[in-house]
Amino acid sequence: MSSLSKMLSVLDLFSPQTLKIDPETIAERMELSRATVYRYVKDLCDAGLLVRVDAGSYGLGPRIIELDWMMRQYDPILIAGRELMHGLSEETGLAVFASVFYDGRIINTYIAEPTDTYQFAFGRGQPLPFFRGAQSKVLIAYQKGRRLQRLFDEQMAGDPHSPYDWDSFAKAARKIRKDGYCVTHDELNLGLTGIAAPIMVAGSDEILGSLAAVGTSANFQLLRQEAVTERVVETARRIAANLG
Repeated sequence: MSSLSKMLSVLDLFSPQTLKIDPETIAERMELSRATVYRYVKDLCDAGLLVRVDAGSYGLGPRIIELDWMMRQYDPILIAGRELMHGLSEETGLAVFASVFYDGRIINTYIAEPTDTYQFAFGRGQPLPFFRGAQSKVLIAYQKGRRLQRLFDEQMAGDPHSPYDWDSFAKAARKIRKDGYCVTHDELNLGLTGIAAPIMVAGSDEILGSLAAVGTSANFQLLRQEAVTERVVETARRIAANLG
């Protein structure tokens, strides 16, 4: 790992449970010398990625907010799909998510909602659990060959609470790829159903992201699940075409 990668790894120490951190903790958790940690912290503060929040502690800096704004303006999937996502949300009354998989993490990058009444356990930017929820399952199922095996080994093989062994996990992933979508119930939020489809690179088997529609059981009593699934798959295809 390069020095730059190690320095940026300091940002990985932050979480909803760790909103500020001190250099001593960074040194302990990353097994670095105090001199190295203080150099990293200074450089990250100079770049606006960290900011001092009280005596001896640091939080995430304003540059991250700026980068977030820029991403929402220029992210290719959002440019290609924001209008389509809002159209699908208004047509169905469901919340519509764009999600991506990067560096072992799955996050929602954008949410189009008909109202602000939904209370999602995992909102925009918050990492989703591995292979739980329609978005997560689609993004993982479309990973290729040995990468899929490696993800299982790293994320699930040693988890005593996982409902999957390798065979059942691989079978579930194959079914999602065969169907071209995934439907889940109560996996991330009790009482909510999610339907997700992949956003693919045009003319290839490479996945760029996923599109999901999420709503309550009452929502889906008013809508035919098959019809919603068709609309989600078609909207994902239209976003992919716009990207192409």
